[in-house]
Amino acid sequence: MTIKLLYRLSLLFCLTMASPARAQSFDHSPWDRILQQHVTEAGRVDYAPLKQDPAELNAYVAAIGARSPVSHPADFPTRNAQLAYWINAYNALVFSGVIEAWPVKSVRDIGTLPYSFFWRKKFTVGGRKYTLNGIENILRNQLGEPRVHFVLVCAANSCPNLERQAFTAANVEDLLEKNTRAFINDPRNLRVDSAQNRVTVARIFTFYKGDFEAFVRSRDPESSGQLILAYIKIRASGANRRAFDALTNPRVDNFDYDWGINDVRAPAASDVR
Repeated sequence: MTIKLLYRLSLLFCLTMASPARAQSFDHSPWDRILQQHVTEAGRVDYAPLKQDPAELNAYVAAIGARSPVSHPADFPTRNAQLAYWINAYNALVFSGVIEAWPVKSVRDIGTLPYSFFWRKKFTVGGRKYTLNGIENILRNQLGEPRVHFVLVCAANSCPNLERQAFTAANVEDLLEKNTRAFINDPRNLRVDSAQNRVTVARIFTFYKGDFEAFVRSRDPESSGQLILAYIKIRASGANRRAFDALTNPRVDNFDYDWGINDVRAPAASDVR
């Protein structure tokens, strides 16, 4: 081996050692397979087989427990990568918590208090402990994305239908928009009654009223009036927009929120409303 070749090899080694570690792409494919296998076209979940064989779900939850945008920020260099991670993490951890307690008729039955599953139960994410509410607040407050309310699925009938594919940095924008429009225009979530000058909306718009109003004001700081309806109209279908145009300062009501489990064998919201 010549001195010249030794020099080149030595230089290559030094450059390799000096260069920063490359970001690793987080693998959401296990979650994608779980969704394909256990979620119906209607967005409902078959929990029983997962209870019997949770190996792949447990492995994905373990991966979430090891890495996150907080613990490994270089692995999630874009906002879309971070959005996809936290959305998938929330939904997968809901699965994990439901499977752990299965069978249940409602997520409100998990824990000592009706909502303790969301506020008190802690999961390991990137080596840290988070509640589901804590993860949701990262998406709402740090990433400032109100459309997550149409893709985070808390295992209740009145939650959005669960997407049958994992979110990724490449598809998160398209899936957020698709699911937002689908939720808003679902008759279970929006009813415009021109004759009664009344609009009935999903209770999620009341739960997170500030998020939707802030979005409307971010587009038009002079906005006033019924800002929730202004948000809904942005993505309302043509028929719903025409119905809105026939209203004058309408009364706004909420549909009841159905906390029944979104299992394939349980009554759906349309069956119990």
